[in-house]
Amino acid sequence: MKLVLPTIGTLESYFVKSSELKKLFILLLAGLSSALSFAPVYFFPSYMIALPVLLVFIMSGKNLGEAFKFGYIFGFGHFFAGLYWIGNSFTIEPSVPGWVGYIMVALLSVILAIFIGLVAFGVKYIHKNHNFKTHMINIVISFVVLWSIAEWLRGVVFTGFPWNLTGYIWGFSDVMLQSTAVWGVYGLSIITAFLTFIPFLMLDKKYRLLAPAIAIFVIGGIFYYGNNRMTESAGFVEGVNLRIVQPNIKQQDKWPAKNWGKNLITYMGMSDDERLPGTTHVIWPETAVIYSLSEEPFRRQLISRVLGKGGNLLTGFPRRMRGQGRTKIYNSFIAIGDQGEIAGIYDKSHLVPFGEYLPAFIKNILIPLGLDQVFPGGQGFNEGEGVKTLNIPGLPPFGVLICYEIIFPGQVVDIKNRPDWLLNITNDAWYGNSSGPRQHLLQTRVRAIEEGLPVIRSAGTGMSAVIDPYGRILDKLPLNKKGVIFSELPNKISTMTYYSLYKEWIFACINVILIIVNIVLMGRFSTIRR
Repeated sequence: MKLVLPTIGTLESYFVKSSELKKLFILLLAGLSSALSFAPVYFFPSYMIALPVLLVFIMSGKNLGEAFKFGYIFGFGHFFAGLYWIGNSFTIEPSVPGWVGYIMVALLSVILAIFIGLVAFGVKYIHKNHNFKTHMINIVISFVVLWSIAEWLRGVVFTGFPWNLTGYIWGFSDVMLQSTAVWGVYGLSIITAFLTFIPFLMLDKKYRLLAPAIAIFVIGGIFYYGNNRMTESAGFVEGVNLRIVQPNIKQQDKWPAKNWGKNLITYMGMSDDERLPGTTHVIWPETAVIYSLSEEPFRRQLISRVLGKGGNLLTGFPRRMRGQGRTKIYNSFIAIGDQGEIAGIYDKSHLVPFGEYLPAFIKNILIPLGLDQVFPGGQGFNEGEGVKTLNIPGLPPFGVLICYEIIFPGQVVDIKNRPDWLLNITNDAWYGNSSGPRQHLLQTRVRAIEEGLPVIRSAGTGMSAVIDPYGRILDKLPLNKKGVIFSELPNKISTMTYYSLYKEWIFACINVILIIVNIVLMGRFSTIRR
């Protein structure tokens, strides 16, 4: 039986002849299915189908407005399916119906879909006089470049939200992630976006041999580099023994004042284990202690009883700072010495919009309507001064990243005072047993590879982990399980990675090269046609 591949013309004809409702349904379904490529499913073929479907729709659009609409509908499905887990956070508040959370996810998707709508608009504008028959490779390259730039913009504008970038599709393979040490996850994203179009390019006879040859060369090169890098071992810091505590306290049981003391006793009980007296540093997660420890020396002294001589306890807490007739609240980190003294403090600087604060223009709308209470997590946190490196007795210098601060490529270390390792304390209890915490852990691994620094992750309900500078998980606690990790501290790699030196400049160079190649090819094809 002979396999007959569909042609580009056949696909275009089918989409053009479809009813308006059918077009929107196909685009929405393609967008929804594309999210299957991300953690924890990693069904990457869904991306290889979804993006070409979107591109064919874009080129079949009658005008720029219709192209934008096609991209926007796809984008809504893409983000709604990829971020559904955010809706779980709203079920924590008993006064808020569960369905409200998914309305909020839909509203977030409505905003984020603009980025993909603009990609579609841009592709159609550049190629309004072209078609797949004459300029197929140009159209694909234009889409890939605009898609990657849109992902980068999504990560930086309006405080940024670089979740589920295309490069994270490789999260199932430590080897394939290693190239982020060179060009970061944005660089891996643009290469991955192009690779997803290889089967699509093969539908054209001109590229039936060239396209897979390019794929084999690129994937083979990334694998070769990653495999060689994975043979290296960073070793461990001498004299540092960590105890990472994961109490698995549900979000509903965390904040009521009646539970504060009981929860603190749970943490202390899991930290004071005489069977392993060699522990030098105990680590608790984000807001593990609800008391404002910076103001309460008695509680710091109480907590310090779990420490051995010269030890430190590292934990998250909400810090109050009073002055000038008002009180400021920070989502903070504190290091407590064996006598209860404060060895270091860090205030979270990259706050979660709607989770930890309400943007002023939104607040002015919601408060008069009484809708500000819809948003869980407290909206009164103040912003810290920015990432910084802490020096704590008995530890190499380190940077603290609270919760989702770890998801921002190139923004996780103090470049003027570079740390030797990173500590990520987080509380993913808001999101239940969903893809959210798993995707969060993946992004933490990629930050380790990009910066060449080990990451210690302490999460209230999971997943706590010890991650070496190659992104390998050396030890991990499952989601929604109570437990403790005993581990040494991995060393950083001996030299800085290319990414840590140049950040997004390599990503920018890849885009510039592709743009130049595209211009040259378009000129060549135009000459041939004449």
